[in-house]
Amino acid sequence: MALGAVLCLALIAALPAAAQGTPPKQSTQQQQPQQAGQAQPQGNAQNPTASQQPPVTKEEEDAYKAFNSLPAEPSAPIISQGQEFLSKYPKSIFRPVIFARLTLTFLNARQVDQMFSTADKALVEDPDNLDVLALMSTTIPVAGYDPRALDADQKLLLAEKYAKRVIELAPKMTKPLNMTDEDFAKSINVKLGMAHSGLGRVYFRQGKTSDSVNELGQSVKADPSPDALDYYLLGDGQMRLKDYPDAFAAFESCGKSPWAWQDRCKQLAQDAKKLAAAPPAAKP
Repeated sequence: MALGAVLCLALIAALPAAAQGTPPKQSTQQQQPQQAGQAQPQGNAQNPTASQQPPVTKEEEDAYKAFNSLPAEPSAPIISQGQEFLSKYPKSIFRPVIFARLTLTFLNARQVDQMFSTADKALVEDPDNLDVLALMSTTIPVAGYDPRALDADQKLLLAEKYAKRVIELAPKMTKPLNMTDEDFAKSINVKLGMAHSGLGRVYFRQGKTSDSVNELGQSVKADPSPDALDYYLLGDGQMRLKDYPDAFAAFESCGKSPWAWQDRCKQLAQDAKKLAAAPPAAKP
């Protein structure tokens, strides 16, 4: 996954001086949520009460299909059709999917307040909406965090709670009948990757370097498309731990992504490579 540039901008203040520089202007967008229950919502883990809900009407199903077929860009049609669907079908089994995509779309459109508002509504309605939980777990420690705020610690605890809930529930999800094993596994791994990313970012904020490195390492292994920012933070933590070979690998990976910190990653990879090759310091 790859978060929008708004996340990178918010993180600058927490990075060590050597890592700071011109904030990135653009990063690749995050993937659309991989809803394991999208095609077969009845009775799935994303919405376990779906089987108790009213039958889906043809009008409702057509509206959902039309929404689901919208391309990722532009964002305006996704937002307008999604909000219209939620207003028109207050009991729909498709609401978790609509909420998840709306939340992500607001993030990619850099409408952060709307993103958090939509996520809050989604989680009031369905506290186990895994796509929203996963997205919030990795977003709150960056776009939703201000270290000067009175609720800063609570925000990190909330992100940690969301991430751990995803890690608990994702492996228990039921594969829909019309989803391939490969697509289902990818859906689970995307969620787990985001959750471990969220924990890694929380622990980065809290100065728990070893824990952050552990979680970010799990994130980049699980996620089919790891976020370059997570590789960057992973490399930063490994440098602090003097694990220079692994730091080189992490910075090399974030240097392969076409994002605004690509050149910085390449330079840090060379720095880590030199440190890894240097002879150990003589003992006094």
